[in-house]
Amino acid sequence: MFVEKNISSNVIKEINLLIASNNFEETKKPSCTQKGFQTHNIVNLFNENLLKRILPIKNYYKEVFHIHYIYYLAGGYQGEHSHEETEKYSFILYLNDADGKTFFKEPVNKKISPKKGKLIFFTSSIPHGGEKSFKGKKVLVGAVHNMWNK
Repeated sequence: MFVEKNISSNVIKEINLLIASNNFEETKKPSCTQKGFQTHNIVNLFNENLLKRILPIKNYYKEVFHIHYIYYLAGGYQGEHSHEETEKYSFILYLNDADGKTFFKEPVNKKISPKKGKLIFFTSSIPHGGEKSFKGKKVLVGAVHNMWNK
């Protein structure tokens, strides 16, 4: 599955205000984020109504079990990776217009330009990553359906 949707500017504004009103600590877990700030799991900050507006695909919002906020510093990027061992679906939501396209390998073979409000929802086994960004790219990344709790 690979779906692109546009999320309303009001939802993006609400998310940005939510993020700005919190002092996050950077996650201590290893991640693919290079030259950037990535939070620990912040899913508890998102009520069901907001999750439903972030992820308007079927009822998948009910199965979101983690969300991270990532802010890329100059030259920041995501190494190629997948999430097939831990989740069924993943999503990326761009919180601003930026550079540093997100790439998806087989079977999608696509590059996505970061545009404020663009949501990418995809099967977690698809290898993906992000090219270097120099414009302060901000994203939410999340996971749907925890594979550990089958």
